[in-house]
Amino acid sequence: MARSQEETEAYLRLQSAHRVYQGTIKRWEGSYLAGNTGEIELALSATFDAHQAVMDRAQELLDAQMRQDRIDPRTRRSF
Repeated sequence: MARSQEETEAYLRLQSAHRVYQGTIKRWEGSYLAGNTGEIELALSATFDAHQAVMDRAQELLDAQMRQDRIDPRTRRSF
């Protein structure tokens, strides 16, 4: 089944959020190896925020897929 425009956009937003998340992990690793405690705290906070963004985008993709399958994402019933 072909992806809808909404589903494609949700997928691209998820991929973008995932790349940001990977970048924050690399930032955290670099800060840790450098021993910069102030930067470690900032990088860790950014990593948690980026993780939440990935989870939000994954939920958006799931909702788009459910709508494509004619299922209401809130009630989980077909329409």
